[in-house]
Amino acid sequence: MSATAPEPAGADPDTLCGELVRFVWQAPDGARAVAVLDDPRHGRWKIVGPLWGVQQGHSLRVWGKVTEHPQHGKQFAVESAQPALPQSAEGLAAWLASGVIRGVGKRTAKRVVEKLGETAVDQIKADVEVLAGIVGKKRRKLLHARLCELDAAEQTALFLFGLGLGPSLVRKIQARYAADTGRVVRERPFSLIDEIQGIGFRTADKVARAQGLHFDAPERLRAALRFALGELAAQGHTAPPRDRALQAAAVAAEVPAESIEAQVAAMVADGKLVEVQSCDPTGDRVPALALPDLAQAEQAIFEHVRAACAEVPTPATDDDPRLRRAAETLGFDLEGQQRQAVVLALTAPLLVVTGGPGTGKTTILRGVLAALDDVDSTVVLAAPTGRAARRLAEAAGLEAKTLHRLLAIDPSRPDAGRGKVAIEADLVVVDEASMVDAALMAQLVGALPPYARLLLVGDADQLPSVGPGAVLADLLACPEVPRVRLDRVFRQAEASSIVRAAHAVLAGQLPDSAPSGGDFFFVARNEAEAIADTVCKVVCERLPKLGFDPKTDVQVLAPMHKGVLGVVELNQRLRGLLNPDGAPAIGGMRVGDKVLQLRNDYKLELSNGDIGVVLGTTVVTVDDDPADEVDEDPADETEPTAPATLPALVVRFGDRLVDYPAPFLENLTLAYAITVHKSQGSEYPAVVLPIHGSQWAMLQRNLLYTAMTRARRFCVLVGEERAVRRAATNDAPVWRHTRLRALWGD
Repeated sequence: MSATAPEPAGADPDTLCGELVRFVWQAPDGARAVAVLDDPRHGRWKIVGPLWGVQQGHSLRVWGKVTEHPQHGKQFAVESAQPALPQSAEGLAAWLASGVIRGVGKRTAKRVVEKLGETAVDQIKADVEVLAGIVGKKRRKLLHARLCELDAAEQTALFLFGLGLGPSLVRKIQARYAADTGRVVRERPFSLIDEIQGIGFRTADKVARAQGLHFDAPERLRAALRFALGELAAQGHTAPPRDRALQAAAVAAEVPAESIEAQVAAMVADGKLVEVQSCDPTGDRVPALALPDLAQAEQAIFEHVRAACAEVPTPATDDDPRLRRAAETLGFDLEGQQRQAVVLALTAPLLVVTGGPGTGKTTILRGVLAALDDVDSTVVLAAPTGRAARRLAEAAGLEAKTLHRLLAIDPSRPDAGRGKVAIEADLVVVDEASMVDAALMAQLVGALPPYARLLLVGDADQLPSVGPGAVLADLLACPEVPRVRLDRVFRQAEASSIVRAAHAVLAGQLPDSAPSGGDFFFVARNEAEAIADTVCKVVCERLPKLGFDPKTDVQVLAPMHKGVLGVVELNQRLRGLLNPDGAPAIGGMRVGDKVLQLRNDYKLELSNGDIGVVLGTTVVTVDDDPADEVDEDPADETEPTAPATLPALVVRFGDRLVDYPAPFLENLTLAYAITVHKSQGSEYPAVVLPIHGSQWAMLQRNLLYTAMTRARRFCVLVGEERAVRRAATNDAPVWRHTRLRALWGD
């Protein structure tokens, strides 16, 4: 420790609270700093880490751990920091002067200190009128509210930390509820499960039990059942069997299943649960439970499909003028399945077109657009992801949107846009339909006018949607739904070894490596470490010799997150090779890193699955202080105050530069390797897939097929032949229990 920060006595703390005396060093973007903190309990410490928006003289609480630096000795490595209630007049003066109340600056802060002295904070909290004659009525109310809010926030944070919640979770809770945090934690702790990502039943239960909630309390058991249904929904089930849901809830709550069963009737009566039926893999119906939103979503899809199927479409004829128009535009005649698909798309209220790579799905779309009866017909194109929407737009020559943007859905506000958007279109085309989950499909059909036709295009052999439901599979399970399956691979596609290999996998066969000059290869390796080493060599050495940029053209896909061949470890290996000297940025990123957007974000205009490159850091201005009214009280002097700033990453997404604020960095991750599921709806010039027996549970035909068909020009599988055989022959994907399939027989 330096002379300014003598080593404190006693056990090493994991939290410090006090006044920030001074900065020793601070990065330009504020993302990292070295400062001296004076804690009345633990002495003076040198603290190192993220201290965004903190100024000298501020009171703050920091969480982290004590470390030993080889040159500077003992110091406190900060993991998280938040403002603390000022404990002295000087602390209050520094806090006020920082601009937390607009119009209250250094002069006002000085007068508060001079008049109220060391007990200023307690006096203001006890009686706001002690500020009379110092600041005006409006601002003293705001100051009192801010002090009380800060006090409540600190007490709530201390309570949550005492229960073992980490800094990031506490920060999320406080960001979500702000001044209401204490009340939510006290009165409805189980709402944290639904509203805070990363909090499950166990954590919320710990919060509730710490406040005296009884083990057998009905609200606890009901929360366990809702949590279990949410977990099963995350696995794809919209209507899991009743016994399975009850057992999962019983395990979570550590009670007999009968205790959970006793709550079902009351939850149904309160509208918190719906008793339905679902189908098992044999087609038999079983009693099931569903969350109301999912039950209503599948009911809405069913009603739309039933109405659409009641209308009989016009079959194609040889002299159909629409087919002549399509042939003239395309420059060739459409064949049997293609002809039928084009005419059905223009006459049927609903049509599902499925097919693998090279079977002409894009040709169908272009043919439909060329064959439209009315040149003034309004056509809307959409896809589940940003990348899929861009590909659709390129293929059709028209604008295409993500479904979320089309329907004005904001993932941060799940109800935004619901029931408010009406799509004005004669024809709506949705590509990559296998990715559309039940909730999204329900919103889509709910936004369609009665006269609109809906064309769903997808590959039924790919992975199902990440969200709950199996909409495309369920539609194809209904014999009344018009569909065209394209199963012929056309001549130009037959030349691709990738296409041949993908269709071999669909047939349950091992794909063959292409001869020299081909575009699909299998590289045999048996040990996981050897596979990882070879993947890195293929990405960094072999593919660049063929003209592929290892960062922008090559995408490593992996079946799993964890393990030697999981995306976490592969990302670290590849980053070490492709970006070893990138300058440190914020959020653990480096300048030059390849990054992936994890969720749709309409403020930043980013879509789930967008890939970018970190260019550097900057500072963004945040000005959300509501106290911007003019106070007419003559005692109130309005002083200029600076808006708050936050560090941000500068990321290039395609041809756009995006300033990515630090609070949103949890939505960004490294993208040298991503999961196969995350690649859905995207294509890459080259794909490299590690495959090994350690991934046994994930080795399914639809996963291998999906990964291979993401490659546009080159595909390399690296791994065990037995693992490839396992995936190619395993045509028994995990069954999804849905209400929609059971409704077809009603």
